[in-house]
Amino acid sequence: MNLPPRDFTKQENLIAECLDEFGIRYEQQLEFFPYIVDFFVAEVEMVIEADGIYGHLQKKDKKRDEYLLKNKNITHIVHIKEKTLKEIKEKLWQEFNK
Repeated sequence: MNLPPRDFTKQENLIAECLDEFGIRYEQQLEFFPYIVDFFVAEVEMVIEADGIYGHLQKKDKKRDEYLLKNKNITHIVHIKEKTLKEIKEKLWQEFNK
């Protein structure tokens, strides 16, 4: 399914910048029907969600995460609540080095 073009949030742009700097290949706005994830890193079976400064609804996130983790291609979901490039970079670095 081709998604209509959309503007990415500042946080999504910062996450993409970090992933690019780390040299990590990823897909952005990838569909895992019926959900669309912000980032998918196939090499480590990881979904990265930009939760924004307010975060998402936790109950809704939990339901989505449980569904996504049933997918054989996803073993880890990271929720980014950090706002600055430095904070996001540190969070991602920790996640990739687990």
